[in-house]
Amino acid sequence: MNPKHTILVLPRTTRAAADKHFMRFLTLLLILGLFLAYPPLALSTSDGDTPLAEEENCGYTEIDEELDDEDDDLPLNVIEDRYETGRMAFLFGQYEVAYKAWLPLAESGYAKAQASIGWMFHSGHGVKKDLQTAAEWYRKAADQGHEIAQNNLGVFYEQGLAGPADAKKAAIWYQMAADQGYAYAQYNLGMLYAEGRGVAKDIEQAKYWLRIASRQKVEQATAALGRLNVDMPVREEEKPPPRIAHAPYHSTPVSKGIAWIRNQDPHHFTIQLARSTDLPWILQLAASGTVDQPLIHFQATDKKGVEWHQLIYGSFPSRAAAKAAIAKLPAPMQKWTPWVRPFSEIQKQLSQ
Repeated sequence: MNPKHTILVLPRTTRAAADKHFMRFLTLLLILGLFLAYPPLALSTSDGDTPLAEEENCGYTEIDEELDDEDDDLPLNVIEDRYETGRMAFLFGQYEVAYKAWLPLAESGYAKAQASIGWMFHSGHGVKKDLQTAAEWYRKAADQGHEIAQNNLGVFYEQGLAGPADAKKAAIWYQMAADQGYAYAQYNLGMLYAEGRGVAKDIEQAKYWLRIASRQKVEQATAALGRLNVDMPVREEEKPPPRIAHAPYHSTPVSKGIAWIRNQDPHHFTIQLARSTDLPWILQLAASGTVDQPLIHFQATDKKGVEWHQLIYGSFPSRAAAKAAIAKLPAPMQKWTPWVRPFSEIQKQLSQ
């Protein structure tokens, strides 16, 4: 036999049997080819004690640190989704998750994330308070036209929070943000004109900016405008500080979880949006749409000792009212079949 070749020899048998064996062989080769071309999908399982569709979703995963170096190439919608996840984490008090989500985005040049990282160092939430670092992040976002960062950087200059006070530079940054319609900056700029700090004193300009800020519900602007209209000076000890903004601001109301739940009428009802062991997924769900009532995230342990992240929405006087509210939820929140729960049940669970 030639050692360079392998010959397949069928067993000695009848022609019909040989044909049968040959067809089986061809079938096996076909199956093997399909297997190599289309490997089977990996299956995922849930160890929860309730149905997956209602209680836990595996469709979202935690932020992958290995992808952080590729953030420059991410589509804008992916960047925005990661930012929103971080923002909901921040508002729910999950500061480490927020920082992990925002920092790669900030380093890649995303202005919203830069302003939010600046706020974390400014306020000391999740990181050690560092006003110098906060100012550096605010400046990166402000240079890209982020109005909240521009306003907050102006406050840093006005009050000398990260270096010598400089009212002229404060006025420049306030002006940039005010021109974009940002109400706090309009108030801050109006006060500089009223007092002649950083700009030439100009009462008409002061009234102009304070009037615009007042129309946007800045209460201090309304009060300051009233004093200017009656020519009433403000004593130094009565002077309010410049308005500084919470950079990770979100229009969706967020409450402090367990304390809010315990204060609810036990005869009222809420909507359970989801329950999962996957916190990033819960946060992405919370950020997936704007709602009118508070979103509340809390943690509870089941009978097996598994820690679950829970997301509920609103307080309603009756079960019927809660069911009607489900139909008005944003589509992503309706997708996971939200259900109605009495507060008495949740309060009892939390007291155990």
